[in-house]
Amino acid sequence: MAEAIFITFVLLISIIGLVYKLLTYQYDKWKKLGLPGPKPHLIYGNIPKMVKLKQHFIFDYDDIYYEYKTKYRAVGIFAFRNPEILLLDPALAHKVMVTDFSKFRDNTASRWITNKKADKVAERIPFFQNGNAWKEKRAENVGGVTLSKLNQAYPIWKSTLLKMTKYIEDNIKNGNAVIETKDLSYRFTSNVMSDFLWGIDAGSFTNSEGGKTMLTMLKDMINQVVYATILYYAFSFVPFIKRFFNIRVFPEKTDKFFSQLTKVAIEMRAKDKNTERADFLSYVLQLKEKKQLSHDDVVGHIMTGMLDGYETTGTVLHHCLFYLAKHPEVQEKLRSEINDNLAEDGFINFDTLLNLPYLEQCLQETIRIITPIPVYSRICTTETVLEFDNKKTVNIKPGMVMTIPIYSYHHDEEFFSEPYTYNPERFGNAEHIELTKRGIFMPYGDGPRICLGMRMGQLGVKASLVQILKEYRVKSCSKTMDEKKPDAVDFAMGLSGEMWLEYEALKTLKNTKATNKMNTSKNGDN
Repeated sequence: MAEAIFITFVLLISIIGLVYKLLTYQYDKWKKLGLPGPKPHLIYGNIPKMVKLKQHFIFDYDDIYYEYKTKYRAVGIFAFRNPEILLLDPALAHKVMVTDFSKFRDNTASRWITNKKADKVAERIPFFQNGNAWKEKRAENVGGVTLSKLNQAYPIWKSTLLKMTKYIEDNIKNGNAVIETKDLSYRFTSNVMSDFLWGIDAGSFTNSEGGKTMLTMLKDMINQVVYATILYYAFSFVPFIKRFFNIRVFPEKTDKFFSQLTKVAIEMRAKDKNTERADFLSYVLQLKEKKQLSHDDVVGHIMTGMLDGYETTGTVLHHCLFYLAKHPEVQEKLRSEINDNLAEDGFINFDTLLNLPYLEQCLQETIRIITPIPVYSRICTTETVLEFDNKKTVNIKPGMVMTIPIYSYHHDEEFFSEPYTYNPERFGNAEHIELTKRGIFMPYGDGPRICLGMRMGQLGVKASLVQILKEYRVKSCSKTMDEKKPDAVDFAMGLSGEMWLEYEALKTLKNTKATNKMNTSKNGDN
């Protein structure tokens, strides 16, 4: 009996020892390279907030950033079992993302996909691809979202903006001037992207069943991406086990839904051959014929646009409106710029829209303060050397992950005074361009892998702000949340909670212009 107990005890200790070895075998990696960094926890490494899910994990990176930034240019950390080099110096980030991009071409998102055959839509999206596959798919997609293509498709945005205006107007008439603006923003992005990508009105502003289904599917898709990301880190100490859980980046039901929607859209377009439409579907169908793309390829291209144009664009839009409501003096200054540039049709010319200086400042300051995508990663693909201080260089081998804490750069008082105060004036004289060159301000990333949908997203936010502010004064009310530090634990970072804002109708542009013309005429007669 005693012998059996002793054997059991020895086996138990051996198993515990093996498990401990499995959990810690990488933890001396950075010490061997002579790279400093915080001591990792046995289970979650240096990012406990990803386990607790009560706060965004970027604040783990942020804590490390402020602890070490004055002493080192980079430190070695562990995201669960995943070893990463956290770049504390924006100049190093710029080097990795731009100057030495050829040596850091890949990103960790491609590792989230465990079954390419099952995850056939996500597998075709450039964000989730590496190497030549990324390069090829990005080149195919980028042709459909050039400035020229977006200019031709601008009427699609105008049409959806009018639907949004009517939606707000109807709410006010029904005594609902206080509108939940997150919902409003996602209705807009789901509707305009459906029209641009498939040529189909999703009905997001009519509360139709189709509109509700579209919003539900998009929400489920984004939630699954977040879930897949967390599981990627959680299973990092036993990566092979992920295959047994059938973890997907996109849910199977959303793949089927968007695949069927694409099939219907193609059939509708085939029946309407006499109508030429400047949208993304027309571009992809031409590409399909030219390159013999499969149906899954077409769906992948379209969902690339949806991933870029729905969630982050909606997030930036409702935060823009929130900060403008909280800072009425900024809103009035922006409205003045808008009114000064409106054309006879009540819209702003496409080229002018993209280049209005104060509108640009308000947009960039909103993106800076919430930083929707707060962290980027790059994987070393060609062995190289990085200089971490005047005396220390480290050999970076293929597979090593460089982590870039964009959020920390954007809220560092060394670069931005009073970083949690909304102040568009800090981006006067196109200051964001110079800050990007220094690696400090990179809300869309930078270099060849810069956000593919950046221009499309900016078009959506800017056009929406123009349409709303020329018609309505957006105000804070008793239901409006207070300004606070970004705290959402979502795909796109921002403020958690519902965003209620009051919409007060203004005089129409037509009446204002008519009055101005009458006054001008009278002054001329005198």
